[in-house]
Amino acid sequence: MRVVFSFLALAFLFTSCDDGDIITTELDFDDTFVATNCDDELICYKIKTEPSESLSVLISTTLEELIETTVDLDNDLLVNLVDFNPVFTNNQFNYRTYSNTITSDIFCSVIPPSNLGVTNDYPTNVTATFEITLIEDDNDGIPAAFEDLNGDGDLDNDDTDGDGLPNYLDADDDGDNVLTSTEMPNYSTEFELTQALDTDGDGTPNYLDTDDDNDGVPTINEEGVNTPNQNPADDISNNTVGADYLNVDVVNNIVATAYRVHTINQEFQIKLTLTGINLSVLTQDVLEFGTLTSTNSRAVTPTF
Repeated sequence: MRVVFSFLALAFLFTSCDDGDIITTELDFDDTFVATNCDDELICYKIKTEPSESLSVLISTTLEELIETTVDLDNDLLVNLVDFNPVFTNNQFNYRTYSNTITSDIFCSVIPPSNLGVTNDYPTNVTATFEITLIEDDNDGIPAAFEDLNGDGDLDNDDTDGDGLPNYLDADDDGDNVLTSTEMPNYSTEFELTQALDTDGDGTPNYLDTDDDNDGVPTINEEGVNTPNQNPADDISNNTVGADYLNVDVVNNIVATAYRVHTINQEFQIKLTLTGINLSVLTQDVLEFGTLTSTNSRAVTPTF
């Protein structure tokens, strides 16, 4: 998908019949943009070739400030965006054309390239409005849609182990210190919960079962004496059977004292709109500049 901007073709006016008509042309730019910090400011830009052109806007913020989060007041394992709709006024916007092919090196360079070949530069000040969405996931191998266990459409109230992290953010859904991704088989796009591995055949899949082999010892306590590292999956007494927590004939009962660290993936979707554009070569004063996706991760450890 692409977004199209319409500009007045000034150059065409000098070569066309002077019948008083205003001729417009269309310039295509992708609907995504690039953003980079320049000292304490953020430059958002797009470049293209054939012809060689750029759009850029310099904004008084940084990418880190845009995607800043704060701890949720009701649950300190969750976070919220500080501002999902920030607005910045009086930002420098430029539409430029070049005689040479350009790259991203022209933006925020200590020493800009000497062969830019700028043929036209149209500056103006604009208001920049962002719409920011945060999507978090535990990347445990189960699509979030399948972690709505009670089927009410609310992912936040499905917390099998009661540790404060809903299942779609919990890399260990049953709280047994064996990662859900370790307790799951491969699946297709038609994945169903009934396909999940269930070692003891009790009807509860391993990733939701606190005693996977049904030997009476909780999986979280089936740690080897020499490896108390909050990971029962690496304690193996019999290589032909697998980890001890799946072997009913091996009973290690080393009482756990902590949950393992959980990693939560974050995806920030950032949409930028520019308003108040005042250029003689631009036929619009509102510009849907595009979208940007930024990824991050955070680590949390539930209280044991």
